[in-house]
Amino acid sequence: MKAAVGDRVIVEGTRPNTPRRDGQVVALHHADGDPPWDVLWSDTGHTTTFFPGPDTHLHRFTHQDSPGHPRIPCTPPRTPSNAEQGERAGSTEALGNHPDRARPSNPGDVGRRIALRREQLGLSRKETAARAGMAAPYLEYLESSPADVERGALARLAAVLGTSADQLLGGGLDTPPGRAGGAAHPVLDVLAHSDCWERLATGGVGRVALSTATGPVVLPVNYWVLDGTLIFRTAAEGPLAAAVGERVAFEVDRIDEVLRTGWSVLTIGTAERIDDRPALAHLKQRDTPSPWAGGERDLWVRIKPTELSGRVIRTGGEPAR
Repeated sequence: MKAAVGDRVIVEGTRPNTPRRDGQVVALHHADGDPPWDVLWSDTGHTTTFFPGPDTHLHRFTHQDSPGHPRIPCTPPRTPSNAEQGERAGSTEALGNHPDRARPSNPGDVGRRIALRREQLGLSRKETAARAGMAAPYLEYLESSPADVERGALARLAAVLGTSADQLLGGGLDTPPGRAGGAAHPVLDVLAHSDCWERLATGGVGRVALSTATGPVVLPVNYWVLDGTLIFRTAAEGPLAAAVGERVAFEVDRIDEVLRTGWSVLTIGTAERIDDRPALAHLKQRDTPSPWAGGERDLWVRIKPTELSGRVIRTGGEPAR
């Protein structure tokens, strides 16, 4: 029996009360793949030198794996229920030849999304792994390495992180958010000015709305908050350059697809070009904000709000924040 890095090792439980184990070959002792192999086990997160026996099976991956980043399943294989088998059969086309693994739109996306969501919730990696029933070293590997994820493990992670497997996989990036129905008992509250500024202060992506000769325009920008002003960068000849000297609206919002909650903050003020050399030098040194769109964006604009308002949608049993 010869193995390659990335192969899945399955050890059948041949004795009573002995569960099946699975892991991933992470290193070879012989170039031709002869045993022993170094196997990272999904149930413990530990790597051991392993000699296969008659109860060992190899499941080979033939698609494009990076040799430095083998795929690692995080739960022992089990026999799926009839319902699960029907669900998997219906999703085989979307998942390729391996319907038991969820395929991210980009191999590195799922780990970054898991880590970001975990940090947003204030959960440690160890705590998250324990709640999801997996080894902490595996979760560390998943967050830092490109990998396909076993569907059951992804579903458990999504439940712990209060989101969905589709969201962790990057699903819905090409469709507008908020397509699901509303919560059963939604409450719409007005945000205090301090709460509005607290949400604006995080920076990120907002939308500038302005009037032009051909009609109103709304465009997204990366922004930063400094000394009570909103700052963004744009191209000197771009459409947002027309905002300079004009009264504009600036809006920021966030939504939670799973909980059907969200908030929005709207500001109104005059957009001004930043010409002060010390201020420009400070901004350029920090490279903040850094436009995702790239390119030459050397026109720095600030908006000092004269009007500020915000709304938050929450569920009826949730306290206002």
